[in-house]
Amino acid sequence: MKQKMKRIWLAFCVVLCLFALGGCGKKAEEAEEIDPQIQMMLQQGVPQTLDTFASMTDEDLEEQLAQATKQKDSVLISAFQSWESVRKDLGGLVSNETPVIELAEDGYVARMNTVFEQRACEFTVFVDENLTITSISFNPEYTVSEKMTKAAMNMLMGMGIVFLVLIFISWLISLFKYIHVFEDNMKKKEAAPAPAPQAAPAVTPAPTVVEEAEADDTELISVIAAAIAASQGMASADGLVVRSIKRVPNRNWK
Repeated sequence: MKQKMKRIWLAFCVVLCLFALGGCGKKAEEAEEIDPQIQMMLQQGVPQTLDTFASMTDEDLEEQLAQATKQKDSVLISAFQSWESVRKDLGGLVSNETPVIELAEDGYVARMNTVFEQRACEFTVFVDENLTITSISFNPEYTVSEKMTKAAMNMLMGMGIVFLVLIFISWLISLFKYIHVFEDNMKKKEAAPAPAPQAAPAVTPAPTVVEEAEADDTELISVIAAAIAASQGMASADGLVVRSIKRVPNRNWK
């Protein structure tokens, strides 16, 4: 009897716990419900935000992006850059559905399915509790072939850049041999003895004319003329004219 009472009491406790959990779940669901006024504001504001982006011309987008950059507004900068990267793939805006508002950790998120001329796109806006936009994103829907093409292009670009860098590095390495040659030449120049200073060319002295003191040749000429006249049997040497006097190497007089 006692065991049956324990089983009944245990079953009652289990049922009571289940009801308590169910009540907590309902309260949590009620607490997570979005304020209808906030939901209505987001459902009206999100399409208007999309229309603002879709109606921008190239000049307007460039001007808005420059202004956001000047103000250092990271949210708008990211939003304008995201729109600039996909606007050519989307084309003009055709239609949009009613945004779906969901609760987020620190605010709300609004997702809206849109249709453009070239493809569909999901437009997402994140706002905080004060309904201030914290992020805007565009997520176009690409076909499988387009995704594969983009993936192939990205792969080719990545591989191309890698190969270009490798070729450049190889070219730099090939220049190292010239660096060694240059270093060897510099070392040889440093090790080579300095050239001896060249002696100044000897200056050949100009021939000096030794001027012999002019002796009084008058007496010598007179003596020689007298000797010649005597050898010729002449009485006087007046008729003789001595034009030159030369020394005879042979000193043996005959």
